[in-house]
Amino acid sequence: MHNLTPTKRPGQTFVHFLLIATVAWIVLYILLHLAIDPEGRFAKNNVNDAFYLTAQGEFLLFDATTLTWNVGKSKATPILNRLDERNATLRHLMENIRIDAHRLKESLDRESKNFRLDAEQHPTQLIEVALSQSSLKSCEPKKNLCYQATWDEPLRQVSKLHIELHNLNGYAESNAALSRLKGHLSQLKQQSFAQYIDASALRISRAQSFFWSSPEGSSAEIIFFAVFGVLANLLVKSAEYLRNNNFKQNERWVAYTKLVYGPIIAWILVTAIAVGWFDLGEYQIGTYSLPLLAFVLGFYSRKTVNLFSRLGDHLLGKAQASVEKGPAEILASRQAYQAQFLNLLAPRSYQEIKQTAFDIKDEIVKTEVMKLEARK
Repeated sequence: MHNLTPTKRPGQTFVHFLLIATVAWIVLYILLHLAIDPEGRFAKNNVNDAFYLTAQGEFLLFDATTLTWNVGKSKATPILNRLDERNATLRHLMENIRIDAHRLKESLDRESKNFRLDAEQHPTQLIEVALSQSSLKSCEPKKNLCYQATWDEPLRQVSKLHIELHNLNGYAESNAALSRLKGHLSQLKQQSFAQYIDASALRISRAQSFFWSSPEGSSAEIIFFAVFGVLANLLVKSAEYLRNNNFKQNERWVAYTKLVYGPIIAWILVTAIAVGWFDLGEYQIGTYSLPLLAFVLGFYSRKTVNLFSRLGDHLLGKAQASVEKGPAEILASRQAYQAQFLNLLAPRSYQEIKQTAFDIKDEIVKTEVMKLEARK
């Protein structure tokens, strides 16, 4: 009696396993993205920590790398340039306001005889409060992404006083100062509002928010997509071998090991690219390109191993050359860097002297230690 049940060809069971593993990995990926809060710390970087807007509208940048990494270099660079240019304009206008407010105070003291102003509503007092205001009000919880009209009240009082004194005799000097202040304050209000608008644009694009962007989330994305890449490569190759009837059962173990070492090496190489050990030429690397890069490295896992091997050979070669040359060359390099650092940061005040000393103390200690070691 003949067995009519078709027998499976070698490799079909393995391909079935790959298909089930791929579908399961996709389902796990989607479920985790649905389960984890998209606004949470794991899923999203907080770019607001990289900059701060003062109450006057000045933009203070703390970490340009965080912005360009998460927002994107092509988007962040023109915005940062505009914000920096406006900073200079704002500082110039505020200096003019200080000068004219002082002149107004003196002229009003000389010219006002029967005209008296409430101290709390005096334009110069309001201007001083606006200039010295240290924080934004009514902006919780996102202080950096709201507009606080710091200059509204000073502008309103200056305009009101200008109207009242305009037709009165004996207030020519005060009227001139008020006219200048009105123009400066109006420009300041417009410029500070533009600062808040541009600063609010420094956020992660909604069109790109389907990937986790925090350091922890990015690491998970890299692992997921590296595995996706390895699975896709194995499916393509296995299907090709099955079609040509040359599938070898022993190759399964090569595939299993790829599923382990492929994501690990991909994660290490993506990290090396992220920290600048080597680059990809014209391709921009940022938070949302890491999963794509991880998929490519996983898909070409054998070539990735060769790339990793070349990186290791290069690093070990550099280390070996450094060991052979001894500490003298490293010491000379550190001393040159230290001298350049000191020349570039020549302090202009006591506070800057303290800050400069704090910045270079570690370099000085390392250099002196290496001097002592070199003498041994």
